[in-house]
Amino acid sequence: MSQLQEFFKFLASKTNEKEDLKKMVADWIGPYDGKILQVHTEEGDQYMVVTKEAMTLHEGIYPSPDVIYKAQSSILLGIFTGEVPFKDTMKDGSLEVIGNAHESDFLANLILAAMMGAM
Repeated sequence: MSQLQEFFKFLASKTNEKEDLKKMVADWIGPYDGKILQVHTEEGDQYMVVTKEAMTLHEGIYPSPDVIYKAQSSILLGIFTGEVPFKDTMKDGSLEVIGNAHESDFLANLILAAMMGAM
């Protein structure tokens, strides 16, 4: 299992078990059924299904995700862990975001809260 997959599993497990993170997800999703976040890396395609009940990770391509992130897995992991500035990767072309990039703000806040809660 790759480090990126390990990170996604960590995020999903923290989100699924902590009430404060579930509330953040519910606020993020609002009146909708959920969010679908697609990731394309050299390791393959994965997508996360984020609902008020749970966050799950799946292999493959979802037909119409809310946002798609295309990058090397090390770049995405760096962004998600705060080691690589998101805006820099957009400028230098090492990250391509397709769809609603605004979802990245909510995802970043959720990741930050999950990481802080794990310390």
